[in-house]
Amino acid sequence: MKKSYLIIVAGLAVAAVALFFVLNNPVGRLVKLVVESVGPDMTQAAVRVNKVNISAEGKGALLGMLLGNPKGFKTDFALKAATVEVAIEPASIVQDVVVIHKILIDAPHIIYEKGDGGTNFDAIQRNVEAYLGTDRGKGKKEDKSESKKMIIGSFVIRNAKVNYNGMMDLSLPDIELHNIGRKSGGATSAQVVNAIIVELNAKLVLALAKTAAINAVGGPAIGIGMGIKSLLGK
Repeated sequence: MKKSYLIIVAGLAVAAVALFFVLNNPVGRLVKLVVESVGPDMTQAAVRVNKVNISAEGKGALLGMLLGNPKGFKTDFALKAATVEVAIEPASIVQDVVVIHKILIDAPHIIYEKGDGGTNFDAIQRNVEAYLGTDRGKGKKEDKSESKKMIIGSFVIRNAKVNYNGMMDLSLPDIELHNIGRKSGGATSAQVVNAIIVELNAKLVLALAKTAAINAVGGPAIGIGMGIKSLLGK
């Protein structure tokens, strides 16, 4: 009888915890808060997420994610994704190192814009690198969300739809990064964003060069190189 009672109590406790996660989604709200508070500081651009749904098991998605442009650019955004799939180790949320098993951005819309001092992704990369350089902990009270580190098992951007300056569509190869922060025992959010932006920016440059060459932008051989520099505003 006592054993049956304990089983019932345990079952009710599990149900209560599950109901709490369904109704309150604490992990999702924490993720949304961190993304929208730290992201703009790092990129000097708007970063918004409409909603974050993450289950008690740590699986879910960021819905309606948008990365805006820094000042000086005219297009509405740099990157927009309807859904970003994530898988987090729930218990790690309260630890110093958050373990993220997977981040998948499928079919995002990317606008690659040329400005006076380079492209919008050049500007975002510079801003993130500057943020890393200031170290945020020097002379300022460090935000708890910024002091946390993370390990990301798999980060993937695939099937991206890219447009350059309203002039041409680019074919962007899928981007895959694995074990971010694992060797160092965890990477800060700024280090993670920097690794992603550096890789994405490099792939965008290559995609533009390939498309420009195919379309004979700037003419043959050496002219293509000059044409690319002109397209990138460098």
